[in-house]
Amino acid sequence: MEKEFLEYLDSEKNILNGFIRDYFQQSIQEEEEPFLREFLSFGQYFIVQGGRRLLPISLKNTFMGLSSERDILEYSDEIYQVGVSIEMLHVSNLMIDDLIDKEEFRRGKKTFHRFISEKMTHLNKLELEEYAISSTIYGANIISLMGSKIIKNSKFNTERKEKALALYLNGMLGMTRAHLLEEYYKQVPLEKINLENYLILADKRAKQMETAVGLGAIFGNARKSQMDPLMQAMNKIGIIAQIVNDIDGTFGKTSNKRSLDSDIKNGQNTILTVVSFQSADKKQKKILNNVLGNRNASSEEIESVRDIFKDTEAVNFASIYSNNLKNDVYRNLQRVYPGLRKEIMNYYSQLLGYITDYKS
Repeated sequence: MEKEFLEYLDSEKNILNGFIRDYFQQSIQEEEEPFLREFLSFGQYFIVQGGRRLLPISLKNTFMGLSSERDILEYSDEIYQVGVSIEMLHVSNLMIDDLIDKEEFRRGKKTFHRFISEKMTHLNKLELEEYAISSTIYGANIISLMGSKIIKNSKFNTERKEKALALYLNGMLGMTRAHLLEEYYKQVPLEKINLENYLILADKRAKQMETAVGLGAIFGNARKSQMDPLMQAMNKIGIIAQIVNDIDGTFGKTSNKRSLDSDIKNGQNTILTVVSFQSADKKQKKILNNVLGNRNASSEEIESVRDIFKDTEAVNFASIYSNNLKNDVYRNLQRVYPGLRKEIMNYYSQLLGYITDYKS
């Protein structure tokens, strides 16, 4: 990965963190209820302490790649502000996802339900657990709706804001739909789940990427011939990101404190589980059925599942499939007409490389 691109991402992240802090501070000042002011301060700290900000950065670059020079000059700060909206939607999904999966860490930091539990030391253990669950669910709803409020109150004209809000809510619906199906598919026998089902579940990431660039295109007053292929390209990038996450979730590094056993213990329908089961023999299928979703599985049992992922060529298939999707991304980017500015096209190429190389 090129050093300049990593430095660029860090620079943009710092700018966005400033807008996130400003927005939360304003929301805290406007909130009359003392507890909710405290909750918002927790939310601000949790969001700012982690994350790569790829969604708002991609939103901003899409705007820069499609807008007129006049709009770029007029809305250079505003585009960062509305970029915060997609980060809020992203974080709200992570909060609930981590709660359901009983994750302790994300990106080397405590997950929201664990983080907020530590802030309420006056509660007993049972009350604390109930509080963490309810506050995470309702808090995630607040965070996502705060994102829509950012769009509504932005300085863009009414037409663009209405289109952006419609897309934001559609993205929110798509992500929630994918998460709900993910929970349902955990109860469905593995033999009844195929790659097509997996791709529906991957929408929880794909819809985020797609919505981010869609918002940037709307604010940039893009044509349909620009917006549609660009959103299709980013949808594919989102699926690639999910595949990379699936592989790293079982075979990645442990330096970020996230357990590499959690996907197996939680019975997540990753591309590895779906593909390996279809290729497994009778003995291997029995192991997969017994271990996947078993939170009390031993280290030896979990390792046997990893061996099956490799022996059935599921890992190799995932890598090959990811590379094929990369070709689809480039084909869709070439279909954007009129085309993106050269430096923005370069951004998407580097972004794709970053996501492919990134280890969570």
